[in-house]
Amino acid sequence: MSADTRLRRDVRLLGDVLGHVLVEQEGEELLAAEERIRLLARQAREGGPRDELRDAVRLLPLDRQASVIRAFAIYFQLVNIAEQHHRLRRRREYDLEQRVPRESLRDAFDRLGDRPAPPLSLELVLTAHPTEATRRTILGAHLRISGLLAELDDPLASPVRADAVAGALTGEVTLLWQTDELRTVRPRVVDEIRHGLWFFEQSLLGEAPRLLAAYRSFFRDAPAPIRFGTWIGGDMDGNPATGPDTIAEALERARALVLARYRAEVRGLAATIGVAGSLASVSDELLESIGRDEQELADYATLIGAQNEGEPYRRKLSFVWWRLGNGGYGSPDELAADLAVVDRSLRTNRGARIADGGLADLRRRVEIFGFHLAKLDVRLHASEIRSDRARAALAAVAAARRHHGPRAVDTVIVSGTTNASDVLAVLDGADEPLSPVPLFETIEDLRAAPAIVEELLDDPRIARHGRLEVMVGYSDSGKDGGYLTAQWEIYRAQEALAAVAARRGVELTIFHGRGGSAGRGGGPTYAAILATPPGQPPGRLKLTEQGETISFKYGLPGLAYTNLEAALAATLLSAFPDVAQAEPPPGARETVEVLSARAHRAYRALVWEDESFPTFFRDFTPIEELSLLEIGSRPVRRPGASADFGSLRAIPWVFAWTQNRCLLPAWYGCGAAFADADLGELRRLAREWAFFRSLVENLEMTLAKSSLEIADGYLELVGDARLWEPIRQEHERTTAAVLEIVESQGLLDRQPVVQRSITLRNPYVDPLNALQVELLRRYRNAADEDERERVRRPLLRTIAGIAAALRNTG
Repeated sequence: MSADTRLRRDVRLLGDVLGHVLVEQEGEELLAAEERIRLLARQAREGGPRDELRDAVRLLPLDRQASVIRAFAIYFQLVNIAEQHHRLRRRREYDLEQRVPRESLRDAFDRLGDRPAPPLSLELVLTAHPTEATRRTILGAHLRISGLLAELDDPLASPVRADAVAGALTGEVTLLWQTDELRTVRPRVVDEIRHGLWFFEQSLLGEAPRLLAAYRSFFRDAPAPIRFGTWIGGDMDGNPATGPDTIAEALERARALVLARYRAEVRGLAATIGVAGSLASVSDELLESIGRDEQELADYATLIGAQNEGEPYRRKLSFVWWRLGNGGYGSPDELAADLAVVDRSLRTNRGARIADGGLADLRRRVEIFGFHLAKLDVRLHASEIRSDRARAALAAVAAARRHHGPRAVDTVIVSGTTNASDVLAVLDGADEPLSPVPLFETIEDLRAAPAIVEELLDDPRIARHGRLEVMVGYSDSGKDGGYLTAQWEIYRAQEALAAVAARRGVELTIFHGRGGSAGRGGGPTYAAILATPPGQPPGRLKLTEQGETISFKYGLPGLAYTNLEAALAATLLSAFPDVAQAEPPPGARETVEVLSARAHRAYRALVWEDESFPTFFRDFTPIEELSLLEIGSRPVRRPGASADFGSLRAIPWVFAWTQNRCLLPAWYGCGAAFADADLGELRRLAREWAFFRSLVENLEMTLAKSSLEIADGYLELVGDARLWEPIRQEHERTTAAVLEIVESQGLLDRQPVVQRSITLRNPYVDPLNALQVELLRRYRNAADEDERERVRRPLLRTIAGIAAALRNTG
């Protein structure tokens, strides 16, 4: 059975299961309505009239519309699970066939040859930006469904077991049907903290040490190149619910989780390593360590008495277990030292194979995660950096550092940085040696970044250890200047900042504030890392993992490993700019400078200079209705900001355009930029320069996901639709230009698997858009509040369903 055949089998099976559940729960009428609407959508995609689909959804009663929406939304959840599981299956097949997968460490090492190990630093930072529409309860069901699909791949599974799996799948889909995918109340910050920790518990704590072991199979004894961070609980920019209490809460919960994990593993090791002192020698160092434990923990030693005296490893690990549960370690270094004693004793006494098992895995875990799990970053806006709220936050950071250690929290990010004094104010108000990080977000700020960093470095408190971190924001720069210009200005800023760091003799880390969608700097992480210019030194970076991308990348353990490996492999290659094609080829800068200027003019003329655009945007997208969706603790605008277009956050800006399938922020202006450019030159840059290749490939992916024929249906909500024609023409220009650059007849022809996935999804997502248009019309024109309330939840279900369908929101 081919790989694609197995994927189709899984999708068909899950679709059949969903059909059975719909009939059981709602009756044959719902399944018939869903199938009829899907058929009309397919016919419309093949050239049939779209009016029939529109009329069909309008004729449905509101309660039936709500059920149809849920049916399509759950279908997309199931398809996503099948596709994720298929990726894991394909990776296993590559391993069995001894093929080297792209974006793997093996591939990276093959490309590097015998080059020595570079100093690497990759930090992945989880954030709580409000684009994750999937509840944790539902993510748990997804995990169980994936496990059941894995059982079906077992060639030795009996027919009886296969029937049992099918029954279990039906139970899980029934659970999804009876679980409300919408939250009834907006999540609190503590809920977001718990949600973020779930991914560490489910996958990251297990997969990151495994990746470190694979890395060290190539670079023996190399320092751990990967770390984790989080903003959840510390991001105070525009979120009045975040502050000193959530900073403390985030750190305490993370510490409790990781210590509980270590304690359980130590208990497991003690149960496993029953090496008898009468049969195998142990080191004097281990015996002396046990003696110190018995003196320092005299009460516990009395409690356990002579237990395990003839099994020294078990006895030592029992003391380790007690310390982990009772505050017996002042730092993770002390735990690491105890585990190292056990390791050395095993290795010097013919127990290396024992040491290479669970003990080595635990030691790697402690090395990566410490006692803090993920370093908490605190973020404040420059406008409030001198406020009482900021002072209270800095005091909370100081207290946290004293309790959890400096590795748990040391960074304060200043968003909206426009001058050096805002960043230096962090140090002026702090009692601890913190690392303030300027965040440059608009086109103007990115251009000013090198001069501001030069001024910062004049202060001896900055880069006191010879290191400096600077953050660049893709979201607001994209909203400000458009996709192409934002990408180019960020690239230029990185180059200039690296030059400043080299001249001033400091080690620079660029922190990339990337979102999930291309309009906010998203796209495949591997290509994005290779697209960065050479750093100072190369091979050091930090990047955010935001919104729905966290669950897509780290919800399943196997996928978590694959995505972590891809990010680390790209970081490794980026340490060798010649291999990564990171350096611009001759003439590239001049060419892209011209392209950026053209794109910037076109984008600004529409989005910022046309007075009718804000009204068109509000009518044409569900931007106002997004605030009704309880998916994040942070409001769509900063508190106290006016309700104008400029105050709108970049996340809902992109989310709204994704909902109507236009995806304008990720491509508008590019057609105008490419129109008069030399095609041969553009093709050369795509071949020879990772930055330009990534830019074009992201454009191609975005254009393939967009659907202007669907977006056209939203025009009935618009009072003045004159802006639609220039938008449509720019989309055509951009698509034509991208196809010429990549030399293809159709979008994603070179990626048939992804192309087929999008094609197969369209007949299922198009009805959700048709239903959304109808519900937006009814919601906005409701005669009274009761009518509006009846429409509200079905409308919100279309938002969640389209987000699941496109696997991309903000």
